[in-house]
Amino acid sequence: MTEFAERELAQISIYLAKPDVGFEEAVDWQKTVAKAQFSQFDFEVVGTTCRFVYFESESPKANPPWLDFANEQLSLEHRIAFSGKSRNANGLLGLQIDGRQLVATFGRSAGALLQRKMVERDFGIRTAMNLCGNEGIRQTRTQSQSLTPTLIDRQVGQPMNSFVFGLSEAEDLKSLAANLKDNPLVTLQGRDHLTFKGMGSQKLSWDSLIEHCESFLEAYGKEDFTALFPNYRNFKPATDEEAEQLDAELVRILQAGELGKIMLWVPEFLAAEEYSFSYSDREVKENHVYSHLEPTQLKTAMKLDQVNLKRLQDRRIWAYSHADDRVLSNKWWSVYDCIIFEHKLGDRHFILTEGEWKAVAGDFYKSVVEFVATEVRQERAEALYAGISIFDAATGKNREGVFNLEACTRRPQSILFDQAKLRIGSSRADKEFCDILDLTDAGVMRIINCKPYSGSSSMSYLFAQTRFYCESFVRDQAFLTEIRKHIKQATSPTKQAYLDHVPEMVKANSGGSYQVCLWLLCDKKKALPSKSDLPFMAQFELKLLHDQLQHNWKYQDIVLRFIPVETQSFMKAVPATKAKKAREPEAPGDG
Repeated sequence: MTEFAERELAQISIYLAKPDVGFEEAVDWQKTVAKAQFSQFDFEVVGTTCRFVYFESESPKANPPWLDFANEQLSLEHRIAFSGKSRNANGLLGLQIDGRQLVATFGRSAGALLQRKMVERDFGIRTAMNLCGNEGIRQTRTQSQSLTPTLIDRQVGQPMNSFVFGLSEAEDLKSLAANLKDNPLVTLQGRDHLTFKGMGSQKLSWDSLIEHCESFLEAYGKEDFTALFPNYRNFKPATDEEAEQLDAELVRILQAGELGKIMLWVPEFLAAEEYSFSYSDREVKENHVYSHLEPTQLKTAMKLDQVNLKRLQDRRIWAYSHADDRVLSNKWWSVYDCIIFEHKLGDRHFILTEGEWKAVAGDFYKSVVEFVATEVRQERAEALYAGISIFDAATGKNREGVFNLEACTRRPQSILFDQAKLRIGSSRADKEFCDILDLTDAGVMRIINCKPYSGSSSMSYLFAQTRFYCESFVRDQAFLTEIRKHIKQATSPTKQAYLDHVPEMVKANSGGSYQVCLWLLCDKKKALPSKSDLPFMAQFELKLLHDQLQHNWKYQDIVLRFIPVETQSFMKAVPATKAKKAREPEAPGDG
């Protein structure tokens, strides 16, 4: 009888290092992790060279905000001070198989030591797709490849075909959890790494771990997934050489201050009401916290004229917890990983997202561009609206609200909906429907939404706003009632004609009675763009909007206009809140 029964493992997460990268190169030994009891061991299992690293990590704990709040009402001698540390076990297991280095991680902090640039970013998901197929899927996470990327999680109670998940061409598959083909006792979850979960007889021994790793490595090299998950082919990782050229272009546009060409977002799902963001995590000096990320924040967070790739990768963005009332030092992302940027090399189009450059499949790119060229209707701006100044002297900003007001002044028959406070369903009365509702002399009812043509974020908001409100308009009775009420209160001399056109009951309201207008306000001093000048992701999102409004809600038409307007440059000085102290004379010897 042996001293103890053979141990089996129910779950393990495995990364694959890039070719010619060994264990030492894959691990960042200098990364700041509070490590204790550090030890390292080398051994061999069924002819496979292994290295195991063990360390313990500590996390200090202090007073939660609610305890500090209560302490304010207690005398000094009765105030409560909580302190403590949590200790966690962590491990790294390196396995050298068929000339490739695999690394398994254990514990909370082990994964943080991996050099992300040294591992294959598609190892987990590609391997899972090839080994599981599209029949026994349990969970998916996708990212909408649009101007405002959105993470979408789907889960079913029992394994289902991928068709049930309703994955669209607009979504890039980021992770997948599914049963191994013909083996319901094994679940594989694939992301950048692969997580194995086995039950009963399928738990891992050392021998079976080596066997599975060999099968994982073999499966990673196959192309079976391309037929089963065709949408995954729309976005492929760029080569190292391509990424180097693209990074150089990114650095160039940042140094030039061309921030309208990029977007910032956090590459993981966070509850908006729980977190904000900071570019610092200082303990002894105040940190500036932002409710959301904007590219213009980089001007103050970094010296853009001196920026380089390493600084982008090293500079961090931290999460700020409203519940804890503090910047979370253990929850951060590099600025580089938060940048979204697109650029062309030759005739190939690339997108940077989550710190990885992806090439857009040529046929997919062509289909989007051709759709916008042939199906999206662009019309010239009406002379009535050309040249309107959109500068707001009170705020020192160029604002579409100024345009909307002036447009309705020039055409008093129109009805201004900008800043309207309307209700959808039982929600708060804080919705607008559109910027301008206009019944033309020809009897065409136009739903007009306007935004300055100032970068991808403005177009993103325009498309999202239009899609949401136009859908609610033909589906939600409360919203329709609110819209008719707003029309009744308008000053338009022809408002009765609007009420005759917009029915009282939503069941009688059809999208076919309306034209949807997208107006992009452009600086008249510059050449007027056209729909073909829109960034690719803007064209892609425009295609999705067009499809949804016409196919799902049967809107009569969707029309794009570029409106030349007058803008102004501005600078705003914020006065100091305290008078600056006069500098005291330096004492002798002070330097």
